[in-house]
Amino acid sequence: MIVSAVRDPYPTRDKSEGALIRRAEPVVHGEWNEDSPLSQAQVEQFERDGYLVLTDVFSAHELDELRAVAERVSKNCAQTHPGQLIKEADTEQLRTLFGVHGMEGLLKDTASNPRMLEVVQFLLNDSVYIHQSRLNFKSPQYGSGFEWHSDFETWHAEDGMPGMRAISATVLLTDEISADGSLKFMPRSHKTFVACPGETPDTQVYQEAFRKQAVGKPPALFLDLLEENGGVQEVVAPAGSVLLFDCNVMHGAGKNTSDHLRANLFYVYNAVSNALNSPYAAEKPRPEFLATRKVEPLTSQVPA
Repeated sequence: MIVSAVRDPYPTRDKSEGALIRRAEPVVHGEWNEDSPLSQAQVEQFERDGYLVLTDVFSAHELDELRAVAERVSKNCAQTHPGQLIKEADTEQLRTLFGVHGMEGLLKDTASNPRMLEVVQFLLNDSVYIHQSRLNFKSPQYGSGFEWHSDFETWHAEDGMPGMRAISATVLLTDEISADGSLKFMPRSHKTFVACPGETPDTQVYQEAFRKQAVGKPPALFLDLLEENGGVQEVVAPAGSVLLFDCNVMHGAGKNTSDHLRANLFYVYNAVSNALNSPYAAEKPRPEFLATRKVEPLTSQVPA
């Protein structure tokens, strides 16, 4: 079901059994030099693996401020932003609050922090805007995980993102440890697009989609091939780190079995040149807080 008039370089959800398609564009668009915001080794790692962990990006004081804002917003979101929140399937625990970059204050300002923004601008070699943002929680003992997937498959099919020129930045508000359901990646998987079987439902309900993945599920055979090629790596990192990952890298996470809350801020930076078209495999676009269509390039904002 291809509904966009724009030629689709990554056909997916078209009633086929799926396919593996070679990535058509670069991973790193910027050319490294001594003034670049990353070391040459870091750039090479991102190019090779599709993700990179930057430690000590946010200080203890900054983390305290972000945690306080996150706690306040999460307590009020049922009244202030009821349509933008996702709760755990079996409890009333908050799982995700979308659209935080549209909220005035620290959650919005953090997206323009130069310690993240300048890195992303270099990697994408373009001005960027926020495609999607959210505040994520995994409650102790209750927080559910999510299956292997590529974000780009959904953003392409349901939002109309034309190419793989987007990067996610996750600010760790708590330590990322194995027991709390930390992120896992398949290195090198970002260089292959996995077209998924099935079709996007005409009445796709995003709340249910985020609780249980029904479409955009990579076939098990393809996941096995990607794992054989690059293996699986789990991210363990302290609070204050920033995890950068390519929009097409295969990733997943387990349930939080620890006694500690897991929390992070998640910003998706899309290149201005990669602004959204009509959805490639959906009848209509998702809500604005899931997929921003108003392109507003970010400028660095040094924290006070």
